[in-house]
Amino acid sequence: MIQDRHIHIEIINTGAELLLGRVLNTHQQWLCRRLTDLGYEVSRQVCVNDDANTIQTAVRESFGRADLVIATGGLGPTSDDLTRDAIAALLDRKLLLDEGALAHIEGFFASRKRPMPPGTRVQAMVPEGARVLPNPNGTAPGLAIEVNPNPFRESSRASAGVSTKSWLVMLPGPPRELRPMFDASVVPLLQEGFPLPVKYICRTFKTAGMGESMVDIKSTSH
Repeated sequence: MIQDRHIHIEIINTGAELLLGRVLNTHQQWLCRRLTDLGYEVSRQVCVNDDANTIQTAVRESFGRADLVIATGGLGPTSDDLTRDAIAALLDRKLLLDEGALAHIEGFFASRKRPMPPGTRVQAMVPEGARVLPNPNGTAPGLAIEVNPNPFRESSRASAGVSTKSWLVMLPGPPRELRPMFDASVVPLLQEGFPLPVKYICRTFKTAGMGESMVDIKSTSH
């Protein structure tokens, strides 16, 4: 449990479609706003391609700084869904079949009277030690992994007695799956593992008929 200090959160969005400009990256705005409403501030957000080495590099860099890393996308059954495998390899964790996740996937297709493509089974493969986050709106479960100790954290932190534990949360890409999962599963994890020592307050001031340079002068002169 981390208390009485700033919580460093970073977000990694994966997907070639985001970088090509074909799809608007709504995850960035929605997650940042939701976290802010809860009292948590995001320190950094990046978007990377669907490439295993690129994903690993981004996660490794974030782990070097962050208490919580949230990665979106890349958990589906297609050949470009590489997040799960890339992160398992980075953390040197085996991928194990989760029977509960597999049963959910099978039930998802059975309830719709559709055959289950063999490739969808891969979505039930879970990095060793990960928590499975239920996905009632799709087939790919989310994943939450506690990395303790975090081998990518600066050694100076450990020698100073500062916690080197980090959490990694992986969420599916479709917004209709990601958003309910975040509220149902990630928010309780945040409040349990990263309780806030003080209440966070954000105020918005609106002005009219005055340029931002003049507003700055007025605000800094008082």
